[in-house]
Amino acid sequence: MKRLFLAGAGLVALLLAGQILSAQAPGIRLTYLYDNTLAAPGAKADWGFACLIEGHGRTILFDTGAQPEILRHNMATLKVDPARIQAVVLSHEHGDHTAGLDALPVSPRLPVYAGEHFQLPPPAMAALARIGATRVTVTAGQRVQVFPGFTVSEEIALNNAYEEALVIDTPAGSVVLVGCAHPGIVAMLRRIADTTKRPIHMVVGGFHLLQTSADEVKKIVADFKALGVAWIGPTHCTGDEAIRLFREA
Repeated sequence: MKRLFLAGAGLVALLLAGQILSAQAPGIRLTYLYDNTLAAPGAKADWGFACLIEGHGRTILFDTGAQPEILRHNMATLKVDPARIQAVVLSHEHGDHTAGLDALPVSPRLPVYAGEHFQLPPPAMAALARIGATRVTVTAGQRVQVFPGFTVSEEIALNNAYEEALVIDTPAGSVVLVGCAHPGIVAMLRRIADTTKRPIHMVVGGFHLLQTSADEVKKIVADFKALGVAWIGPTHCTGDEAIRLFREA
């Protein structure tokens, strides 16, 4: 199933499991490497999320999925060379977003961005040590630049759920990548818009709406519109019913 829904015009070229969907002036490419649905022959599906971001001469891995062997397989299937990855951003501590880190080759001092409250599972901690990566701590109230044009939001917390997002600057506004949005997708987007003082043009990732009622999803759709979001790429834990309601809207 293809789960990429576009509206309006922008500057992002997206590769979803082998298929490219481009806007007017492609400059950033997002490749889903790990998700619970498939669109590319030979790839494997699993519960989790990982996305490769390429642009401005940089390559960033956002989340790593749950199983290193599946991430490794999908990178090979989509002809992604993991040695090109220059930074890793972890959205939150859960294993289905962090345990796939062991798929990466030895990369001394590779920066891995993680919130100060993230208690990474043992497989992720072991992978950090094996590949020689450097953990970069992200705190509440402090955004961290990964590379020019790529910023990790502050650690956002709600009800003991800690998460961070990757924010990409484009002329049309911010492109925001989220893992599961446990603090609430709308709360996260509002916080990012408040701190960046920029409109949010596109949102990609898991919105965590599997158990959310249709009426509440419709309110969230309205909030997205009020925030000016033009494009979405809902994946992973968003849920089929929520995706359908977003598509209808």
